[in-house]
Amino acid sequence: MAFTRKRSGSEKRKRAPIIGFRATDDERATIEAFADRAGLTVGSYVRSRALARPTTRAVRRAPQATAQLAQLLGLLGAAGGQLQRIATDRNIQAQVAGGEVAAALAEFREAASAIMQALGRRPT
Repeated sequence: MAFTRKRSGSEKRKRAPIIGFRATDDERATIEAFADRAGLTVGSYVRSRALARPTTRAVRRAPQATAQLAQLLGLLGAAGGQLQRIATDRNIQAQVAGGEVAAALAEFREAASAIMQALGRRPT
């Protein structure tokens, strides 16, 4: 029995040649905007428009605004975690009024809830 090496993922691809075309900056921006609006990558969008029946599954991508809101939610969570650390650290809390930290935490939770609703998710 001979040992065969496992082929890497790139060697398994069936779509090897790349089809490219030149476009102006305005045309590229328009295509990217339409792809973003459709929730697809540029390649999947062009394939869906060019072929009557695309043979591959479209690659979905989150719209730009959704991706930015998700990133903002992550940053907000990191900052909220630091505030929570301040609220539990007695040495720091003595320097900062405890009520101010609690109010800031409440505002962070409210902002996170609003972002979750904008993303279409239920706040936890």
